Amino acid sequence: MPHHRTTDYYAILELSADATEADIRRAWHEQMQVWHPDRFVHSLTLHKKAEARTQLINQAYQTLSDPTARARYDSGRQHPSAPPPPPRPGPAPRPQPVARPRQELRGPQTMLNVTRFSHPKIMVPAIHLLVDVHETQPYEFKGLIRIAGTRTQTLAAGDYAIAEAPDIFCVERRRAEEFNTIFSNPSDNRPRFLRELERLLAIPHRVLLIEGPLHSHRGAGRLGQYHRNGLIDFLDSITARFGIQIVQAESREEAEERVANLAAIHYAYHLAEQQGLGRCLTENDA
Repeated sequence: MPHHRTTDYYAILELSADATEADIRRAWHEQMQVWHPDRFVHSLTLHKKAEARTQLINQAYQTLSDPTARARYDSGRQHPSAPPPPPRPGPAPRPQPVARPRQELRGPQTMLNVTRFSHPKIMVPAIHLLVDVHETQPYEFKGLIRIAGTRTQTLAAGDYAIAEAPDIFCVERRRAEEFNTIFSNPSDNRPRFLRELERLLAIPHRVLLIEGPLHSHRGAGRLGQYHRNGLIDFLDSITARFGIQIVQAESREEAEERVANLAAIHYAYHLAEQQGLGRCLTENDA
């Protein structure tokens, strides 16, 4: 992130450099309670300032709550690089196309809250996602404010789970090409795939994520219709047999955002239950 060299993340969270993981989480929660933009809807100027501040708070939390990122950040603070020499005069640079920054915020831009009448609002903290060691191209969830970071480890089931509550939710990811192969070659690929889905049954909330369009390579006509009907039957059979929510995403970025949002929302409901508030986020609402 561009702020690593210039911004004191410990000062933003009002922490000392030896703060523990629990200290960081508690400080993040307190700062978000103070600076949440929803508290400043009466003033556009204050609302914009609060949005900028919460972005810094989230960046600080994402960096300091991840051991690897924190070590790298601390090393940069202790050994700052020397200031660059003044640039020499030269020809004007050619205009470059504006590329989308990899770290820019995307997905939902507000944190989740658990609210009840006559109870204080509980802000759901950003979570860490566990990534199975066998994921060859894992999602990184950069720029998604509800995700604090990832941790790689061996998972008993699925490819992604919630570090703070690993037994409540999991995601099995498949690229569309893989899934089409599984469907088209049942004798070779399907038994192993179904065994992997069976392992998800131990997790109450389970998702099969299909990354990429499923029908793009199939033509029209009777053969194409036959393929589509068979594929729909296979998908619906998976849902009926295993009770799995199937999510289809057209792109890798969309798939990554869906995993992040589903995990954050499932954790929010879990937190509400843990607080004795039932399985809903807002009273008389979902």
